[in-house]
Amino acid sequence: MGQIKIGFLGYGTRALDSLMEHPLYDVKYFFVPTERLCQDVYDAQEKYKNCLTMETMDNNGQLAARFAQIFDVDCFLMNACPIILNHEVLSKMRVFNIHPGDLHYNRGHQPHCWTVLLGERQTKIVMHSVNETIDTGEIIKSVDVEVSEDDSAGDVLNHAEDQIPVLLDALYQYLTGQPDCEEVVESGGYRRVMGYADYEILLPADTREQIKRKVLARSMHHGAFFQYGHSRIYVDKILSYQENGQRKEGAVTVQVQEAGQKVYVDSAWRSMVFHLNKIDKI
Repeated sequence: MGQIKIGFLGYGTRALDSLMEHPLYDVKYFFVPTERLCQDVYDAQEKYKNCLTMETMDNNGQLAARFAQIFDVDCFLMNACPIILNHEVLSKMRVFNIHPGDLHYNRGHQPHCWTVLLGERQTKIVMHSVNETIDTGEIIKSVDVEVSEDDSAGDVLNHAEDQIPVLLDALYQYLTGQPDCEEVVESGGYRRVMGYADYEILLPADTREQIKRKVLARSMHHGAFFQYGHSRIYVDKILSYQENGQRKEGAVTVQVQEAGQKVYVDSAWRSMVFHLNKIDKI
């Protein structure tokens, strides 16, 4: 069998690049959720402007109407798409999704961030069929991904996405009728979108390990933060950490050096230096 004709939905441009480079796929469309237009998407649109039909999509209704007009692809591949596809959409097009987390316990929007925040040492990247429930369906292929204690969420995502060509090979085999799916996941642990409380550093109370996980989990965004006065101080790297003796209660002093992008934090029992990302007034 020859190439599979396929479209791409989402803003995960590394997956799009892998799909475009794969010899067994003929990519026809690049649909981007309007709310996720970003520099990576603009770069991809420029790169592929002469070979793909590109459109932005606002919601399920618009997507369903567009899918109803498309007859020259077999399916769409989705990666990093905030639109939760409904029955109307899925009745018009077969869709597969790449998810960088284990569907048994790490469904949801930010699986790589939760993997780091919770200190997990292994995750998965999964190719699965899309249904009306978030991150469930037939698992076409899953690949284990090791996680080190120093990996940021960005590192975890990069290690996982290194396996996308393997997932694309498996999808092609599945679509051409060679193997069955690995299994069907009908439910599993869903992890919500992170909120401020998940990555706020509590300076008097958090251990070094807790601070490290919060910073690494959010460093691909603005970092973790702590409140100081009427500001949220966002930090994306621990530059130094030193304990000065037995843990003691006491005041915490903070010195922000904006010109050098450093934040110095001292208490009776430890000293820390962070890389400053930004300061938000509250």
